[in-house]
Amino acid sequence: MKTFVKISSSLSVILGLVLIYYLAEELIGGMSVLEIDFIPAFITLIIMANAGLGFYLFIGKLQPMRPLLVLQILIIIPTCLLLYEFFLKQPMGCS
Repeated sequence: MKTFVKISSSLSVILGLVLIYYLAEELIGGMSVLEIDFIPAFITLIIMANAGLGFYLFIGKLQPMRPLLVLQILIIIPTCLLLYEFFLKQPMGCS
């Protein structure tokens, strides 16, 4: 179980950093902080909390537990889908 915790923790931290990088890129590109809606901001906070939890699990400050592993996996799956929408899927446009 420790290897699964380390894998999910490192993946949570990496996905959180990628999402923060994308958010910072959008803010530099001209988007205002006031333009961020509540739901995406709330989802970003959940993902960042998961990344923080993953960091603490990775360095050994928290004891690995099965519910934490399940919680991380349940947050990692939609995060991967979100990042797929951001980076790999072509934007829909009128053509």
